[in-house]
Amino acid sequence: MQNALGIVAIGTGEGKTLVALALARALARGGYAVAPFKVGPDFLDARLYEVACGLRARNLDLYLDGAERVRDELAHAERDGRAVVVEGMMGLFDGDDEGATSSAHVLALAEMPALLVVDGWRMSQSAAAVALGCAAMQPRVALRGVILNRSGGGAHERAVRRACEAAGIPLLAALPYDAGWAIPERHLGLAVDGLPGLDAMLDAVAARLAEQLDLHALFGRPQAPAPAPAAPSSGPTIAYAADEALWFTYPQTLDALAQLARPVPFSPLRDRELPPGTRGIWLGGGYPETHAAALEANVAMRAAIRDAAASGVPIYAECGGYMYLADALETAQGRHAMAGVLRGSTTIAQPRLTIGYRSLRAAHATLFDDAGETVRGYEFHSASSAIDEPPAYDGPGDRGALGADLLAGFLHRRFFPGDRTIWRFVERCAR
Repeated sequence: MQNALGIVAIGTGEGKTLVALALARALARGGYAVAPFKVGPDFLDARLYEVACGLRARNLDLYLDGAERVRDELAHAERDGRAVVVEGMMGLFDGDDEGATSSAHVLALAEMPALLVVDGWRMSQSAAAVALGCAAMQPRVALRGVILNRSGGGAHERAVRRACEAAGIPLLAALPYDAGWAIPERHLGLAVDGLPGLDAMLDAVAARLAEQLDLHALFGRPQAPAPAPAAPSSGPTIAYAADEALWFTYPQTLDALAQLARPVPFSPLRDRELPPGTRGIWLGGGYPETHAAALEANVAMRAAIRDAAASGVPIYAECGGYMYLADALETAQGRHAMAGVLRGSTTIAQPRLTIGYRSLRAAHATLFDDAGETVRGYEFHSASSAIDEPPAYDGPGDRGALGADLLAGFLHRRFFPGDRTIWRFVERCAR
């Protein structure tokens, strides 16, 4: 690919998220239309790009999406004339048990070069050996150079630069150690809100990168992006949750809904009623546990969701949205009433991380699936469920909950424009 770079590292904690975000900011400040991507299903890091360049990163996942869709996503961004920045997942070669979902596989598939971020606080000339090993292990991923993060100063940088030159992989930029240049963690990954200093930090790091990187050589000249397609003027109104409590829905899902319907955002925290004419409800993930008291206090919205369910409005909910539909949510601060659509409760009073890919079968026909159909998804949560409803899925992991016009569970699923699953859901909403 032209005008595209992967930002990768040998493992977590090297600074690749900081570098990728700052590079996106530098490109945006330089007049580029940026298309950020994140390898893997992680939706938390992806949201940070809204701050960096005004656009949420789109995930690329070989297990959930397949190679053809990954290629199509990247090709579409390239055709739009955007500078493509792909943040890797974990270490360059890390992925599922066989490593087949790794960042290296994604970049090789796209024939995309990469920059390797190395944490200089833990090494000096050995950075060149790390780069050389990465280049040798997957020759189809062309390493354009190294970015030294947390450099110890001029002498340190010069030593690394000489070693990298000898290895044939140049050091392109060095970022000094600065205790303020860090993104704090939270219980399910990087923090995505409550970071008042994030803008200033990204500006500072982006300025350093822009001084050292030749953006025109790496990404070509800035181009005007292609105009966005017009939203449909007809189709059923589908209300989707979008606030601090429930905010996570993949951009591709919203694109798919927008092709056939009118997705309209609403706030379970602040709105007292659903959008006018709502014919379907989509509740994505988020952090209901950190907003449990406020969700409980919005009695009017809880009643509106409950009434919509009782009247047969189709509802899809995953993870945080699933927790919101239950009778109650238990946190370390106490038990909070939720929408009361699903009998039973969920709890995060004693968090236990559940994470991983899932391959399940639809136990019965659902809003999306035929009975027995294979469903792929991803779980990433610290909650437990005591929901007393018929299971939606058969297989390992959470089995979800199924109703005549409802599908819910901890499982995160991926939907794309043109999917039969989305057509089926929208058709049900339009009845």
